[in-house]
Amino acid sequence: MIEVNFSFGGGPTLLYLSLIESDDDRSKLEIIYREYRNLMLYVANGILGDQTDSEDVVHQSFLKLIKVLHKIEEPKCHKTRALVVTIVERTAIDLYRRRQRTAAVPFDEEAVSIPAASEIDGVQTRLDLAAAIAALPARYRQVLLLRYDEGFSCREIAGLLSMTEPNVRKTIQRAKEKLGELLEEGGVKR
Repeated sequence: MIEVNFSFGGGPTLLYLSLIESDDDRSKLEIIYREYRNLMLYVANGILGDQTDSEDVVHQSFLKLIKVLHKIEEPKCHKTRALVVTIVERTAIDLYRRRQRTAAVPFDEEAVSIPAASEIDGVQTRLDLAAAIAALPARYRQVLLLRYDEGFSCREIAGLLSMTEPNVRKTIQRAKEKLGELLEEGGVKR
């Protein structure tokens, strides 16, 4: 892992920009950095409760974001915000779990989740689907949105969420099953 002093003052450090070849991707990163760095720190700090650890998580999250910059079409939109928050949440949760392995304190992911904003209009079936997705556990919701809303491959999701590729596939399968159950409970046929 590349170590660097992470500054939340001006813009992205030279380290980040040096990792990117495309001028377009550099521009995207600068916009994402300015737009979301405080939110990222807030989310990480909400999970970890420690400023230094939170800054480390944000740094690791930016390194993960650099790997998928080419897939981000619009840096200032709800999809990008959801992606950024998801990456930070998962990175912070991973750090939290690594640190808690010696302690026997259970960790509830749902207590720290930030649901992604959605812009679903009018049609009742879409509203039922949105309600069912929102009712899913956070990890199920995250993998489904990354896979089907953002279009990431299972391999890319595995890298973003620090999971194995087979684990991503199994989580997607379980999420679909749970989503089907929720839709049937709500009277929507699959």
